[in-house]
Amino acid sequence: MKIGKVFKYFRQTKHITLKEACQGIVSVPFLSRFENGLTDISFSHLLELLNRINVQLSEFEFLYQQKNTTNNDLLPAFQQAYQEGNAAQLKKYLSEWQKKQGKFANLQTIQLKMMLTTLGEGTVTEDELAILVSYFQKIDNWTFFELYLFGHAISFLELPIMLNLFKELQKKEIIYDDFRHDNFSILFYIYNNVILHLLANNCFDEAHTLVNHLENYFGNHDKDYYHQARLFNLKGLTLYLMDQKVLGLRLLKKANLITYLTNHKTDFLKNEKNYLAKYLSTEELSEVFNFSEVDYLK
Repeated sequence: MKIGKVFKYFRQTKHITLKEACQGIVSVPFLSRFENGLTDISFSHLLELLNRINVQLSEFEFLYQQKNTTNNDLLPAFQQAYQEGNAAQLKKYLSEWQKKQGKFANLQTIQLKMMLTTLGEGTVTEDELAILVSYFQKIDNWTFFELYLFGHAISFLELPIMLNLFKELQKKEIIYDDFRHDNFSILFYIYNNVILHLLANNCFDEAHTLVNHLENYFGNHDKDYYHQARLFNLKGLTLYLMDQKVLGLRLLKKANLITYLTNHKTDFLKNEKNYLAKYLSTEELSEVFNFSEVDYLK
């Protein structure tokens, strides 16, 4: 859906005529052509028109994204394929982006390679990682694209470099509090990856500090089951590795129970089990994934 049609939707649902909407801003024929996708409009005129029909720019942008996510918003599409472990789809995206020219296309290509590498289906070169580090260090402001890119790069970067970049992001995260309707998920995803990377490198105190920070930040947002489960998981694993095993295992089981009872995809729990197998004993692993006592609830 083009932006003119989005504007037309708002105007018509508010029962505002073309003349009422455009008087003193643009002509009626011009607005009609704009609404039907036959001409473009300046940003200043669009703002004036939105103000005339009492629609906030953020509301306009939200509806536009809702109508165009599949065609114009590639990052969530990449992320969905990655979370589903759909390497074939990611390879299709990679093939498309490798044919394109320019810095942005190169960064998208590297991002897709990192996703595939994490899934065991690709490789990333040292030169490509150097390009990422240089890019992150040069830009003054991180948008949604950089959040995704950094989220996937975390496990590939040297720990000191990764932490320095993450500290810079923490200083700026307030910018993204209301940036997009799904921004909390990507910020949570970045924290998740940083914490797991710290744990893998035995930086338990640093990981615990970030878990507490995430818990406080999370407390200021509406809770959903997925983020609550992930928070239990992160806190549980951190406490377990800090020798608070009883509490840690209890939180890990809570996380798995939430996932199990909300019918999350079975591959997700399978991946969780494979990951935790690096840290937990066979007996502990069996216990935190034992759902026999609640099977009757499903």
